[in-house]
Amino acid sequence: MEINKSLIWIRDKSFMIALIFGLISAFILLIIKFQASISYHPDISGSEGSTILPIQLLVSGNALYLDPEAAPFRLSQYTPLYFSIVAFFCKIVDWSALEVHKMYLASRLFSNMFTLAAVSTAGIFLYRATKKPVAALLASIYIFHILSFWFLTTSRPDSLLILLTSLFIVSVYNALKDTENRLWWFIAIFIAVSAFFVKQSGAILSISLGLFWIIRREWKTLLILTGFGIAVFGAYLLILPINTIELFFTNIIGGVANSASWGWFYDWTLQHWLLQFAPLIIANVVVSAYVIYYRPSDFQLFITLCSFLVFLFSTSTAFKIGAGVGYYQDYLLLAVVQITLFFSDPINANRFDSGFLRAAVPMYLVMAFMHCTLFVFMKYKSVIHSGFERAYIDERNVSEYLYKEKNLKPKEWVYICGGNHMEGYFLNHFFVNNALIPFPDLVYLADLNGTFRFDKFKSMVRRKDIKYVISLKGIVPVNILNVDFTNTLKYSSTVGPYDIYEADK
Repeated sequence: MEINKSLIWIRDKSFMIALIFGLISAFILLIIKFQASISYHPDISGSEGSTILPIQLLVSGNALYLDPEAAPFRLSQYTPLYFSIVAFFCKIVDWSALEVHKMYLASRLFSNMFTLAAVSTAGIFLYRATKKPVAALLASIYIFHILSFWFLTTSRPDSLLILLTSLFIVSVYNALKDTENRLWWFIAIFIAVSAFFVKQSGAILSISLGLFWIIRREWKTLLILTGFGIAVFGAYLLILPINTIELFFTNIIGGVANSASWGWFYDWTLQHWLLQFAPLIIANVVVSAYVIYYRPSDFQLFITLCSFLVFLFSTSTAFKIGAGVGYYQDYLLLAVVQITLFFSDPINANRFDSGFLRAAVPMYLVMAFMHCTLFVFMKYKSVIHSGFERAYIDERNVSEYLYKEKNLKPKEWVYICGGNHMEGYFLNHFFVNNALIPFPDLVYLADLNGTFRFDKFKSMVRRKDIKYVISLKGIVPVNILNVDFTNTLKYSSTVGPYDIYEADK
């Protein structure tokens, strides 16, 4: 009898139990993320260098977008709003671009703040819309756990994109609720255009708005706000550091034109859906089908359309080499908001009410919270205690040697031969003004796919125009394009674990 009473109590309090568990695990996640953020590990989020280097370039007053086929053969993959915000902060606090660890700290700080702001915005909005504090808290905590599990919102533009997506949802909701006040539509399109200048995938927000107005046959609204969006787009082109429009689009289009691979999609996306993502997709499909058939509200229709478009775009880009399950983060936010709003409506809650769901949902949430927290702990445990501070010091010593002892000047190029365990990762940042091919993986794929031609690099090798080549001690220098360095270099010196070769002129 007592057991039955206990089980009934657990059933009745299951959502509160899940909430308490989620709050505790979220606090643990915050501690782990903080420790990882202040560590010297060079890459805690996946290709973190592609975020840090643009920030350094802006802090040091260099152009962000250059001709990828000419020295320094650099591809800037993403649009510049996130980089500009972090670089502006670094300039205010007077942090130099060569204080590399501070550049990392700044980016990680802003990414974590943007992510927490996005989660808070979603939670506050859901509480305001549903008046159900437990549902709003559980939804926001769930979003935070999955974003932490996927890593891509740590020291990457994705963190600002997810914040803008959450603000976009709020603005559209207010616009549809207060039909007399057109200001919210202008705010929505401003946020949508801003999202594109954080990351190219943010364009889906503008597309979803346009399609929604077409479905509703609101041609006047479509025309007026499309014009406003174009004006905002033009203003960003004038204000942001894009160099020239041609180079800007060359980089942000060519920089992400990687090969597609089913194997990559399976390894980095599909197999990670099982626990964290599959239940969300199923619930989103069920709710979306209901909304499309019954059309309970304009906002439900809009968020269903938006989540479908984002899911479609995310899936199509997830086949790209370099992509991962984290490409679905905007879909995650939209789907969770859609599902929470739907089941918080008393009519829908009664229609789908069942004892099984009341038990299964909190149980799933507890499992998801536990899995995400343990995964992040195991992943970041090695990061926190990785000992990369020694590598940071060694690589800083190499840069100081070339700048101070060898009097390295601007336009004297340095090629860094990386190792298999992130050796040389910091060198590209310490030589931010001199590094030749700072993103070798992007150049390798661009050359492989024929996106760009790098004949000028081959000519530089033949003419012995590469001033220095840095390689691990005892390792013959090679480059990502397999151009033979033989007879173009001579050994110069060794600094710590690195051999330095000089052009043999």
